[in-house]
Amino acid sequence: MAAAVAEVGRRKPSLVKRGNRPSLVAGRAAAALDNRQTASFAAPQPPAPVTDGRSARTRTVFLYAQDNRGLGHINRTLTIARHILEAYPIFVAYIATKSRIAGASTLPERCDYIKLPTRLAPPTIRQTEDEEEAASRQFRELRSQILRDAAQGLAPDLVLVDHEPLGSGGEFRDGLYALKARRPATRFVFGMRDIMDDPGKIRALWQELGVYEAFENLYDGIAVYGSRNLYDVAEAYAIPVSVRAKLHYCGYIVRDLPTIDPGLLRRKHGLPENGRLVLATVGSGSDGYPVLAAARAAMELLQTTFTDLSMILVAGPFMSAAEQAMLDARATATCRVSPEADTFQLMAAADAIVSMGGYNSVCEALVAARPLVIVPRATHKIEQQIRAEVLAARGLARWVHPKQLNGDCLAEALEWALRCDQRAHRRRVREIIPSFDGAARLTAYLSRWLGGD
Repeated sequence: MAAAVAEVGRRKPSLVKRGNRPSLVAGRAAAALDNRQTASFAAPQPPAPVTDGRSARTRTVFLYAQDNRGLGHINRTLTIARHILEAYPIFVAYIATKSRIAGASTLPERCDYIKLPTRLAPPTIRQTEDEEEAASRQFRELRSQILRDAAQGLAPDLVLVDHEPLGSGGEFRDGLYALKARRPATRFVFGMRDIMDDPGKIRALWQELGVYEAFENLYDGIAVYGSRNLYDVAEAYAIPVSVRAKLHYCGYIVRDLPTIDPGLLRRKHGLPENGRLVLATVGSGSDGYPVLAAARAAMELLQTTFTDLSMILVAGPFMSAAEQAMLDARATATCRVSPEADTFQLMAAADAIVSMGGYNSVCEALVAARPLVIVPRATHKIEQQIRAEVLAARGLARWVHPKQLNGDCLAEALEWALRCDQRAHRRRVREIIPSFDGAARLTAYLSRWLGGD
């Protein structure tokens, strides 16, 4: 297994895309969020980094992102890596993830990724429940060994674990504790969204996996990607009082808002340059077809009232070919379908947004300050519904329950969005969430472990 990890380090650079580091938003490090969020919110700024390559050793950040078929965790991790590496020129970063999107992404300079294997099986081969479980267990053990070998081989100065404190299903537990025992100087930080799932489920899961013990004995810090004013994670997830001093609310982590020419962007997608535009987006698209189909039906109902209305449906990279073909068959000059697009750019050009309730999509819609209608993902997890309820209670969005999703219900919510006073909505967003510089604030928070030599 160590050989497998060594092979990762020997890969040719051409196997991953690289690009120039994006410039940071001017003045973002100086932007101050509302002090009411938490006393620890005003994080120190990173010290001036050591840049003399003759006297500085290369230092390493190891990031774990647990995505498999989604986009949110890996995209957020890439945003964090960009900010850390731009602030600290003597650092390099390695991202361990199951996501195949990482290989198609433009990685920051001095950043590489370790692709964790996922189980593949031909659809024609049927397995018993016991065989399925045995195969899944085998791959968890394989990933666990890769993570352990990679962490020990890279000997990172800092480990930042996203979303799952001990890795998906506990797959990183052994690696984390082994690294701590072998390299006491390494620092460990858990990075979490504010809203994860039903609080009762999270408490039970963390108790079962030993997460609370890890907070006590393994982690040096817990970075919350959110606002305590909107969602108090300590109360929601019963984080022990003895651990709460490690909590730090960094604010919401979002990519830098792109500068666009709305007319040019509309022309690029074959949309009318003038009139109202609705963007409907469903993240990776793996389960988003019902939302886009309902959005298409809602548009037909609304066009009698809003005669200048146009819409773009973004299917996402994981929507099935059959579902996308059904959407394509209903495309018109005023309702375009795109398999993939930069939805953040489209949000900035839109007048209203329909989206599922994922962290990244919702945060980007709030940054763009466009009226938002949320259709939460219809699964056993209620994270997206909780997020929709929290934002709706503050007047920042409307939402439609997935069990009630149809053209009529979505049209009613969209009519609110289209009639919204854009300036008043923007003011409302900024009153409740003054800024979205969470990546810069996270980097500042990490400076207590990254700074110095």
